[in-house]
Amino acid sequence: MTDKIINYLIWLMMSMMFGYFAFTKGWIFNDFENISTQEAKYLIENDKNLIIIDVRSHLEYQKDFIPRAINISASKLKNNLEDINRFKSQKILLYSERGVRSIEISRLLSSKGFTILNLNGGMVFWIRRGYAISNI
Repeated sequence: MTDKIINYLIWLMMSMMFGYFAFTKGWIFNDFENISTQEAKYLIENDKNLIIIDVRSHLEYQKDFIPRAINISASKLKNNLEDINRFKSQKILLYSERGVRSIEISRLLSSKGFTILNLNGGMVFWIRRGYAISNI
């Protein structure tokens, strides 16, 4: 009987860990769309009304960023959505270094009525594909 309880607890713990991982990756319980680097590149090239926001720190942004992206750090967006209210009627592509901060901000903005696309894998995946970057 004790072995069954231990196995059940292990299964439950593993399920909870996977659920947490899937949530933090934006795979479940989200009101925004995760898009690939290929999809993002297509949208950037073909949708001139697309707003691109880099939610990394200003130092990270200075190093490299996706062309046309504006930098509003995740911490600033959490505390002050007024900076982007003017974009509420447009699609917004968010990205961070690896996609973790942008998922958090994607959840926040989508809950406030913004139409959000999150770049899966962030700058790491973008650079890995060899797509264009800019720097200051």
